Amino acid sequence: MSKQPDVYLELTLRALERVPRFLADRTLKAYLEDELCQAAVERQLEIAGDALGQLRKLDPELFARIPEGPLIVAFRNVLAHGYATLDHRRVFDAATTKVATLSVAIRKLLEEFPTD
Repeated sequence: MSKQPDVYLELTLRALERVPRFLADRTLKAYLEDELCQAAVERQLEIAGDALGQLRKLDPELFARIPEGPLIVAFRNVLAHGYATLDHRRVFDAATTKVATLSVAIRKLLEEFPTD
């Protein structure tokens, strides 16, 4: 059975909602000193990007409505495959400046789907 687009949106939203909880009120300095937090945040961003990548294959028109969708998927690829050169400052910046806006956009798209 294939997944519906809203499933990928839900997976994305759940992962994005974890990011601020994992960061708590950490500063960049505290984040850079906390490998466990880095790994947790990076994993959630990777999950969100992967889910959106799957959504792009399933429903390109819906994916096109996600702000910076291609950039998010590309960032996921850096997280998954570019770990040797990963810039943790860039991850922190994305986690603290982009996640909230993206979460709002995903919630709005989910409102278009019927609830059971």
